[in-house]
Amino acid sequence: MPVRYVRSRRAVALIAAVTVAGAGVVLTAPTIANAAPTKCAATFNLFIPGTWETTEDADPSVPVGMLKPVADALKTAHGSDAEIYTLPYMARAFDNGHTYADSKADALAKSRQVLTEIEKSCPKTKFTIIGYSQGADAAGDLASEIGNGKGPVDASQVLAVGLLADPGAGTTGSATVGPHTSGRGIADPRPQGMGALSGRVASICDPGDLYCSIEKGSSPLLGSLGSILTKSPSGAATGASAGGNSQLATALTSDFSAADLPALAANVATLGRQLAEPAVDLRQVAVAASSIAKTLAPLADLLDSGAANPQANGQLAAAPVGTAEYNASEVLTNAGQSDLTAALDTATKLADTANKLTGSDGGDSLRLLSTSAEVQTLTKAADSLGALVAPLASTPADALTSATSVLSVLKPTVVVNQVLNVATGITSLDMPGILTNLAVLPQKVAALDASGAHEIAGQLNNQFSPLVTMAAAVDLTWVSQVLSVIPDPSGATQIAALVASILADVDVIKLANIVGQIQEIAWAAVEKLLPPPGQLPDSLGAAAAMTGLVPLGLDLASVAVNMLSGKATKTPPALLGKQTNAVSTSITTAAANLDLPQLSNSLVKLSESQGAEDLASLVGEGVRAANFFASGAHTNYNTLVVDNAGRSAIVWLSDWLNLQIGRAV
Repeated sequence: MPVRYVRSRRAVALIAAVTVAGAGVVLTAPTIANAAPTKCAATFNLFIPGTWETTEDADPSVPVGMLKPVADALKTAHGSDAEIYTLPYMARAFDNGHTYADSKADALAKSRQVLTEIEKSCPKTKFTIIGYSQGADAAGDLASEIGNGKGPVDASQVLAVGLLADPGAGTTGSATVGPHTSGRGIADPRPQGMGALSGRVASICDPGDLYCSIEKGSSPLLGSLGSILTKSPSGAATGASAGGNSQLATALTSDFSAADLPALAANVATLGRQLAEPAVDLRQVAVAASSIAKTLAPLADLLDSGAANPQANGQLAAAPVGTAEYNASEVLTNAGQSDLTAALDTATKLADTANKLTGSDGGDSLRLLSTSAEVQTLTKAADSLGALVAPLASTPADALTSATSVLSVLKPTVVVNQVLNVATGITSLDMPGILTNLAVLPQKVAALDASGAHEIAGQLNNQFSPLVTMAAAVDLTWVSQVLSVIPDPSGATQIAALVASILADVDVIKLANIVGQIQEIAWAAVEKLLPPPGQLPDSLGAAAAMTGLVPLGLDLASVAVNMLSGKATKTPPALLGKQTNAVSTSITTAAANLDLPQLSNSLVKLSESQGAEDLASLVGEGVRAANFFASGAHTNYNTLVVDNAGRSAIVWLSDWLNLQIGRAV
């Protein structure tokens, strides 16, 4: 994005060096020999943009994103003596079928190639390397390689390396410029350090930017998740040998690159017209059906994951009408009303059948009469396909177009939000209290103790509050699976995974509804027993009211049995607060004789044995993450003051690079 700034007019030659507090490293410039006249530029300045700031086919001569003002400043100061090259690369994160690690690897490979080519054609040219965010991650890795003698150019050829919001912050040999940070990069510092480039690498990080400054000791969940997702390539990149971390990273990718959602309705209609021709071209039928299958596959996968949950869709729907987020909600809603699983299976079989009939020799297309048995079978399948995707296909094309950008990154966005919701919610649970009250409440109901039942039900209502929030907002099974593969030495995430997996088998919504009804009925009975002054107690009316608790008590016991067995049929969050049907007289003997105190004791013992108190540390983590996403700390480097002169990070970086280039020209 364009960033406004005021470039210092003072002579950069007055800036001899910058001593940086905290890192103990002095930024210096290597001795530059006078270069002989050449047609090559004196310096080649490699800019690596951040996530989503560029693409593979972008024009490298056009600066973009956060670093554009820096590139402009260099060009203004040095003209043709400084060649500006903005690296075109994937610059994505989980939105094109590849992980962040795949994208960074693409940036590294292309950076090495570019520097190798320049060094070969212009051996006297000097280099600067500048990166922001994901680009800084790649630029820092490249600098580490060069500094340790493993890069595409010699360290003596590199004048300076500028890293803005570096996920590898904290690397030995890089100097921290600006405010002191207490954490390190979420991707972890580079173990080899900067080697021979120490003193020529400047790193700027906003202390509130969790990408470059996270305290992993106090944020084990976010820190571990960040380490995994920034380092794990997709399964497609690693092949069959992909480990658990890679499988997790791959599970968070959605590949919409081959999907053409806006053309879905047109492609379905085209398929129908092709099969209605007197002589049907089966190769064209196969192409159309295959295109439909490629469009449906990532969307069906998204719906099957925990990402397309009601809470996430509700947040999208709350966005202003016409925005990409709102359109994504509309697409998810219409897709949910379609049968995408059956549609994908039908489209795939259509394509496979047409291809088999045509043959795999790639020769002339086979044409069959529309009245043939084979074509009639295909036509019937195509008709059913149209009905299966009708709600989705009815979505306006412009909405489908803009929604793709949101849908493609929905998985990682939702999983991080849900993991934090679970981590924060679990810490606020009074699990022993819940289990104790679940054991006592049926006893109060059986004894027709109106006051006792009302009191216990009120306590349970308060205790259920965080559970209800999680049940409505989180796919606990999905989050539990994510948490279980995060290697957190503190054990906190494993505890969270355990509790989440247990809660995933609890019909929280139904429990909350039952408890709420018990509280209402018990209160009605209490009011009859303790009427206002001037009215007589109505014991008969209270007794009649309390009889309504009996079926609810049985229903409560039934839900508890299902909770223990894990066979409960969950109640949709939309039914929260709605009347529950009392359990029928066919309630099982197991439900009638359930020993709730024994259940309470066993789960409390399990919770205590796993050190559940350690989860308290995750509450602050969830709060910090929420504050970070709302703060804009990752995008405010044009205003972040980094020195006593009041220069912003962008201005300081421009001045410092101009100094190094000025010495080389």
